[in-house]
Amino acid sequence: MAKIRAGVLISGRGSNMKALIAAAEDPRYPAAIVLVVSNTAEAPGLAFAKAHGIATEVIDHLRFASRDAF
Repeated sequence: MAKIRAGVLISGRGSNMKALIAAAEDPRYPAAIVLVVSNTAEAPGLAFAKAHGIATEVIDHLRFASRDAF
């Protein structure tokens, strides 16, 4: 069965993301973490994701008029 391609949203260390990445290393886990998105360019979790070969993206929430617009 093909794995679900999943993205993870983080704003800091990404402790939940790290757990998901570890779980996804099990061949029986139904998802592959393929993208990590953060609203903070300096989020330490981004470096962790990159070190594991996972694509990263930053969307700066301060560039939006409001949190709702973000």
